[in-house]
Amino acid sequence: MILQLTPNTHPILHEKMKSCSEDLNRLEISRILKENMVHYEGIGLSANQIGISERVFVMMLNVETEETITCFNPRIIKRYDDDVWFEEGCLSFPDEIINIQRPNRIVVKYEDENKKDHKIKLDGLAARVFLHEFDHLEGIVFTER
Repeated sequence: MILQLTPNTHPILHEKMKSCSEDLNRLEISRILKENMVHYEGIGLSANQIGISERVFVMMLNVETEETITCFNPRIIKRYDDDVWFEEGCLSFPDEIINIQRPNRIVVKYEDENKKDHKIKLDGLAARVFLHEFDHLEGIVFTER
């Protein structure tokens, strides 16, 4: 099911998303997020970008293999002190590319579709995508960075 991207002025993109609801069909939300991310040719997509008020996003863990993870109730455990500047785009702002400073390495926790906890270290592009999508769930759009 392809959903429309939420306009970047919509309040849902500027609100902090609460923890996922207990009765959320995680497999279905994961499928919808992945389908929409691919449809819109992104490497990450948060639920609020397609009008869903849940604390979840999908991202490509590896763009070469197109391996994805869906992160429910994600948390950042550690940000290393190794910030790098890099150009970012955003599906919510299709005509904008912005140079943004972010940590190159992070440690994160998230729940998967089966409510299993994961703790992983990300670096490079994967860290950047996680942080970008995490910002969406915090109500921060990349033009505010």
